Amino acid sequence: MQAAYSISAVTLALMAYYFTIHSEPLHFYFTKKHGEEKAKVSWVFFQRMAGVFYFGIVPLLIAVSQNLGFEQIGLGIKNKAPFWGWVIGLSLLCVFINYFAAQKDDHLEIYPQVRRPVPWSRSLTFSSSLTLVLYTLAYETMFRGYLLFTCAGEMGAAPAIAVNTSIYALVHLPKGWKETVGAIPMGIVLCWLTLKTGNIWTAVAVHVALALSSEWFSLFFHGKKMNG
Repeated sequence: MQAAYSISAVTLALMAYYFTIHSEPLHFYFTKKHGEEKAKVSWVFFQRMAGVFYFGIVPLLIAVSQNLGFEQIGLGIKNKAPFWGWVIGLSLLCVFINYFAAQKDDHLEIYPQVRRPVPWSRSLTFSSSLTLVLYTLAYETMFRGYLLFTCAGEMGAAPAIAVNTSIYALVHLPKGWKETVGAIPMGIVLCWLTLKTGNIWTAVAVHVALALSSEWFSLFFHGKKMNG
């Protein structure tokens, strides 16, 4: 029952998130309040903080209601340290892939999510990076934390990884087939590393490197394209 409960809870959290970020009344409110140009920034930040709520805070509240401690959902620090060799290797691989991906037009049509002229100010760069890191942390809390550990405890490692990676890949469908397909091997590896260490911190480190390098390279090549 625990696995079924966590899968249902994550599904509802994802639905609530997507209904929120695609709400026309909310988007209209942000545009009216901040103006069309500022809303391009504030709306993205709102979406990320909505992710922090639905993917981070909600799973934590559910875990508390089920009397699950941080250690039981992968948020502890008393288990094995992150696999630093994997962290460095996978992070460098993500940076390498993003360097070439960010040069393509289909990538630049999506990233960076904040659609502001480059170069960005330091404050905008910092704010965007911070909200991206918080969003990524929440994302991993739900997927490689609450969902993975509750499923693995009842179903075993392999079925839990299969369920986790399947949902993880489906979530990437709006971003195109490349990210959807890429989410499968990445999801499997991050789930395996998470279960081996007993915590989410290896996955968090790699995912942060992936997210930040994608945004920063996109900014760089947007600027280069404008000046070229």
